[in-house]
Amino acid sequence: MKGIKNSLKERIALLRIRQGDAEAFGFIYDSYIDRIHRYVAFRISDAGLVHDLIQDVFLETWEYLVSKRPVDNIRSFLYRVAHNKIVDYYRTRERQAALITDLPDEQPIQNQLEATVDLVLIKKSIVHLKSEYQDVIVLRFIEGLNIAEISTVMSKEPPAIRVLLHRALASLRQVVGGKEEK
Repeated sequence: MKGIKNSLKERIALLRIRQGDAEAFGFIYDSYIDRIHRYVAFRISDAGLVHDLIQDVFLETWEYLVSKRPVDNIRSFLYRVAHNKIVDYYRTRERQAALITDLPDEQPIQNQLEATVDLVLIKKSIVHLKSEYQDVIVLRFIEGLNIAEISTVMSKEPPAIRVLLHRALASLRQVVGGKEEK
């Protein structure tokens, strides 16, 4: 029921944004800022750059919505814009994308220690995967997007995303398994 309420609130907010309602955009911003920040911070290690890219993501989203172009799923749209910003960043610098290996600024509380240890292991291991594999793993397991949403973000068909996810997980298992044997 909660998902339906949020979906309805988002649809109403999107309609209000088309009329230039900045307060409605504030609702969208508040709903997604932490998720988009986490996604971008997982791919870019420079905190200042992360902040700049996030501003660009929400500014571009605002401009797109105010221009009255339709958006069916705001969550997928925001991740798509963030994904494009990250890709653009790495393309302009002509270097391969890599995930950060240190913990984010927000330190987890003690009861989240086990999850944090797993997250650190994943962060340290995932940098050894292809960029495309990194993207699909982060979107699915860190950000919690479903296959259809990932399909939108990565501009690939859902069956291709399933195959990509399967291969990415197999590669991650090899990397993690290889580190455990040492």
